[in-house]
Amino acid sequence: MRYIGNKTRLLDNIRELLDEKHLTEGAFADLFTGTASVADHFKDRFTIIANDIEYYSSVFAEAKVLNGDVPKFQNFVNIYGESPFSFFNNTDADSLSNRGFIAQNYSPLGNRMFFQEDNAKRIDFIRNKIEELYNQDVLSRNEYIFLLASLIESVMRVSNTSGTYEAFFKTWESRSKRKMLLLPLSLESKHVLTPNKNKVFNEDANDLARKISGDIVYIDTPYTVTQYASAYHLLETIALNDQPELVGKTGRRKGRKMSDYNRKQKALLEFSDLFRQLNFDHIIMSYSNQSIVPIDRILDLIKQFAIPGTIDVKKTDYREYKNLNESSKRNGNHLQEYLIYFKKDRSVIKSPLNYAGSKDLIIDKIIKNLPRHISTFVDGMAGAYNVGINIKGVNQVFYNEKMPLISSLMQELLIKEAAYSEDKIRNIIKKYHLTPKNKEAYLALRHEFNQGNINHHLYELYVLSLYSFQHMIRFNRKGEFNVPVGNSGFNDEVIERLQKFNTNVPVAFDSISIQELPFKDFDRNTLFYFDPPYIITSAAYNDGNRMNVAWTEDDEISLLKYIEKMDKAGYKFLLSNVIRHKGKTNEVLANWIQKNNYTMIDVGKTGRRFPRHEVLVRNY
Repeated sequence: MRYIGNKTRLLDNIRELLDEKHLTEGAFADLFTGTASVADHFKDRFTIIANDIEYYSSVFAEAKVLNGDVPKFQNFVNIYGESPFSFFNNTDADSLSNRGFIAQNYSPLGNRMFFQEDNAKRIDFIRNKIEELYNQDVLSRNEYIFLLASLIESVMRVSNTSGTYEAFFKTWESRSKRKMLLLPLSLESKHVLTPNKNKVFNEDANDLARKISGDIVYIDTPYTVTQYASAYHLLETIALNDQPELVGKTGRRKGRKMSDYNRKQKALLEFSDLFRQLNFDHIIMSYSNQSIVPIDRILDLIKQFAIPGTIDVKKTDYREYKNLNESSKRNGNHLQEYLIYFKKDRSVIKSPLNYAGSKDLIIDKIIKNLPRHISTFVDGMAGAYNVGINIKGVNQVFYNEKMPLISSLMQELLIKEAAYSEDKIRNIIKKYHLTPKNKEAYLALRHEFNQGNINHHLYELYVLSLYSFQHMIRFNRKGEFNVPVGNSGFNDEVIERLQKFNTNVPVAFDSISIQELPFKDFDRNTLFYFDPPYIITSAAYNDGNRMNVAWTEDDEISLLKYIEKMDKAGYKFLLSNVIRHKGKTNEVLANWIQKNNYTMIDVGKTGRRFPRHEVLVRNY
């Protein structure tokens, strides 16, 4: 089939890569399925998830991955005495109406030369009859889709084009002069491993990535400025049979679904979002040296998401599909295709600092609710940095925490090598003979810390938090650390967190109040994330006026007003908060959400003894 980006000639390469990585079972997703050649090829080996934003492509996929061969059409044969293919092909063209949508708009009857008039009339007849037979229960859903896919493929055999529908020839090409015959869809005749589990979607891939999961995902995004919605608009119209409003000399569908993967200014942001949202272990990606995002930039992005050492790039020469946009995409380069493999790092990084309100348990829900395009992620009330450290695929994360000590401590733990921090910690533990519940040793460290310049005792502060009651960090009005001893210490879990606490995303640090945060200094693709203390719960930072960090209802109102101001200026925000706890409702928050018509997402209940009903609030 003549189709831009068709991967039939790469199937052997993909199969060899799967074998090399010992990927032999599980759920295999083909998110940009096109003609579904990849999904079709692996339907005997994996449970298939196929998807495409174009409906005609999802029709191809459904017909192929649910069938190991041509359906029998037994009910149709019982009624009509022949197969539907014979029935349609034996219908006399003279008996067909010229009032169909395709004939009236894409043949000389509509002053366009995509199809000969008789072929256009035949297309209309077949398409409408397929719909009628399905509505009359003569055809099952599977048979209906198979016939529809067969029609779309058969149409391409008699189109008076170079392969796409961006233009038609001004004279009739020999292919277009042939009588259109409805032939069974080309598919691989093989056993379908899990026909009852295979799924086909007709969605935007980035949206779908937020909903599905599996083992292996194959990505074959558009590479160039060519929009498939324009290149194959006619196939979409035949598939949908919806008689849309048409525009332009070629009769394109008005309101076509255009992809940001074809836009130079947005494609990299689309890739970032897709990689961020994919809930798959193994990612295989087809790419090209003629893509609008250079291959080196894609690989740099992949490094943010891949488990180190798992990226594998294979290169092969490939015959280029030539169309109207060939001159704009070649740039003098011979086409080379890449197969890129990496194993996604799906782990959640947990801060080595135990801090009230930590979001490590709902990171997955926060990520699923991120907007598609993020340049900078501003963690406005970052605390232990459990959220920002897990955000990837952005140009920068901006860490801000009002408490200078916490900000400096997190910067130190992030920047310094884990081995360096571990040595500093062990030396302090050894010096004071610290053990869990050892009150005397703990108070000795606490006393010395409070006597010194706390800005130069970050590791002492960290060690105090490890051995303090419930790992709290709290100061009295004099600025003295005043938490009693606890029953924990420096254990294997803490060591593991220290070792994993790192990122390859650039991070900037600051320690200012929210009202001082200059949001207008950031571009409009910045996302501002806020995680304030919860006014209807109790924690070390809001149970009294300690070091001016108490959180009151007035503080809540001030924050919400600031966010509202940001929203009106056109910036995106995401807010974590608690809407209900122990019979109380955060009325300030609830009224603010309703007044501004913001979206509230229920992320469930957290906490054991007294569960908190947590929510996310966003303006996008």
